[in-house]
Formats: sequence, structure tokens, C-alpha cells
Amino acid sequence: MTPTETLGHLSELLVREHEKPVTNKYHAARDFTAKLLKLPYSRVYFTYISKAANFSVRAVQSDAAVQASVVVALIKLRGELQDAATHRAARKLALRTGKTLLLLQRASPDSLQWNIMGGYFMSADLRSQGIVDNLVNSFGPIPFEPINVSRDEAVSGVLDFFDRVGLSGAGVGAALSQRQDIASIMQFAAASSAAGLSAAETAVIAQRRTLIADLKRMIADPATTETELHRKIRGNYWIFGGRYTGVARGSIVPMDRYDIPLFCADGSLHIIELKGSYIPDLVERHRQHLIPGEEVHKATMQAANYIRQLDEGGAALETLYRNSGLNYDLRRGRATVIIGNQDFVEIPEDPVRQVGAVTRSMIDQTIRTYDSLINRIDVLTWADLLDSAERSLRFESEISADHASTGDEPGSSPGSNSREDPDSDQNPTLFN
Repeated sequence: MTPTETLGHLSELLVREHEKPVTNKYHAARDFTAKLLKLPYSRVYFTYISKAANFSVRAVQSDAAVQASVVVALIKLRGELQDAATHRAARKLALRTGKTLLLLQRASPDSLQWNIMGGYFMSADLRSQGIVDNLVNSFGPIPFEPINVSRDEAVSGVLDFFDRVGLSGAGVGAALSQRQDIASIMQFAAASSAAGLSAAETAVIAQRRTLIADLKRMIADPATTETELHRKIRGNYWIFGGRYTGVARGSIVPMDRYDIPLFCADGSLHIIELKGSYIPDLVERHRQHLIPGEEVHKATMQAANYIRQLDEGGAALETLYRNSGLNYDLRRGRATVIIGNQDFVEIPEDPVRQVGAVTRSMIDQTIRTYDSLINRIDVLTWADLLDSAERSLRFESEISADHASTGDEPGSSPGSNSREDPDSDQNPTLFN
């Protein structure tokens, strides 16, 4: 589509009765825009603004509005004086929330064609810059106003916000440590200070290493229960990798309760099923070979039944949640089962079958073979999960140390101070 055709198609998707209180009236336009921007549907929010004062209300009136990164505001045609007030209110909202705003207005009161009035975005936010680039590529030149914030203004605004919500410094640190996009947050807060960002990343890595060490001690104790492991890992979903964007709230399918339902960037669901670490029969002998034990089969089939239920009822559930402002892609999801610890498996030599004692390598091969035969379900031991997370932290620590010693910004090439390509995928994988 050309930019003119794209804007025309978006205009066709926008309903006429904008002041009618229907929650899903902009969903078609939102979905179309989200695809253009390559964002999950939940990150785009459409709202109708009949007067400038509506901006402060619309930005927080629902969970969908709060979660959105992009707000497309449909501005009622009221004259130049009101348009100026609308621009001031929009700029203030962008400054207060950090969201990217795109303003649309009809060509005339009776027209169905919407034109672009302009937009606002935070110039220091690399994600906002990427969104703006995609908007311009889709709709053509847009009179965006980048909002430049000084270090003092940014710090003052953040501190005021903390005061309003009653958030302590410890609470802020705990919240930041759980974010997958911690690098972007730190870049904005540290005002592009390589030394400051390196120190912040080092602190986060140290905190996460402490968690890994605690979990390793727990999985080495036969008395540790599944509930205790679940409680310890709660909120620290970075441990499963950086491809997830959020956690589902509540139960997705009636009667099915998942341990950790994570959402990927494309909106699909990935279920994490946690089991205990003390599983002596993680693998067992069957004739001349090893096979996964009964507990592994049970856990895997539990995850398989979850996926089957989602496949069968996904379409209806998606419609139900979409009407509530939640955009889930529930079909063809995946699952990961975390179970057992190889150190608890002791299978001695069997002289009758003329086979030796079972080693760690043999256990790994057995699980890997089993894993390769199961579609859309991964089986992983607690030991392997924590080893993988620890290796990632070690890699991030080395990168942070290298940049601190050279004075380069994290995410840049050694010796380079260039910022010509803010969308390049050079940031450490832990923080993406």
C-alpha cells in the first residue's frame, strides 16, 4: 500500500459513532495499526478526544490504555483554538507517560476521511524512535515533535511519580530487575552515561546472580518443595529467556490453572509448568536403554492437555478476551516443563544386563531424545535451566565490564560512539 492508501484503509476501519460507549469499536483499526508497527495488539490504543481535557482521562481509563505504547487519538473537529489546546494537552500527556502519540482528525464534519494532525514522542527513548520510523514508513511524512528532556527534568519527573504512588527506592530496584527491557530504561535514566549504565547493569546482574545461587541451593536440597521453588521464582521471569513480553493475568481457560503463562512478542502463549527438583526416578532403565520416568510423562501430558484445550477453544476465547480489551493469540501455543535435577538420579551398574552406572551425560541424552520427539513442548531440568541463566549472566557481565573499561556505551561496537542506527540489534540479549 502507498501511504495514501494506508491512511484511506485506516479511515475505513474507523467507525462513525465515536461517542458511542462500545469497548471494541476501534479493534479493527487497532489491529491494522499494530501490524503496521510490528507490535502486539495490546501496545496500541485508539481513543476519541472530544476536548483537550479528555487526554488526561483517556490515558488511564482502562488497562488497555495503560499498557499501550502508542496512543492514536481521534480528535473532534472544533476549530483552530481548540486544536491548539489539544496539541498542548497531547504534548503534556506524552511527557508525563512516555507514550508515542499520533493525532488524527477528520477533513470535515461530514467526511469519513481522517488526516494526520501530528504526533509526539520522547526523543531519548529508542523504542519510541523505532515506532515513529514505522509510522512514517506507513503513512508518509508526519509532523512529529520530539520531546527533549534534560537530565534534571527526567529525574525530577521520576521522583515526583515515585512520591505520588508511594514507591520506595527498594521497590524501584526490585521492579527494574524484573524487566526484560532494563537496558532501555537505564539508557533513558542515565542520560546516555556509559559509566552510569554500566554500574546499573552490574547491580542488576549481581542481584540476579544471588537469585540463581539461592535457587541452586534449593534444588540441591531433597526437602525443597515445588511450591517453594515457585514462590522463589515468582516475578523473575527473565530466567526463562528474553523472548517474553508479559505474564497473563488470572486463568485463561476455565478449570485450567497454569504455573506461569508467558506471552511472546507475537501475542502467542507459552506455558511454563514447574515441578519439583527432587525426582529420583527422573529416568529409569527399560531393557538396554534409559527412558524418562513416570513423573516426566505425567508433567508432559499435563502440558499437552493445556495446549490441546487452547487449540480447541482458542478462537472463542480470543473473541471473549478481545471484547475485554485483551489481545491473546491462544492457538498453537507452546509449553516448557521444568522438572527434576540430574544430581538426584542414582542408577547403579547392572551386571545382568552388562550395563554400567548411569552418568549425567546419559541422563541428558535421554531427556534430549524424549524432548526431540514431542511437538511444541520442551522438557528441561532445574539444573539445566539455572546453568543456562548463569551462563547468560556471565556473558552480560563480561560485556558490561568491557564497555566500562573502554568507555563505550553498552550495545555499541568497541571504540565507537556512533548512534546512527538506534534500531540495530546490538544490545545484550539479557536486556532485550
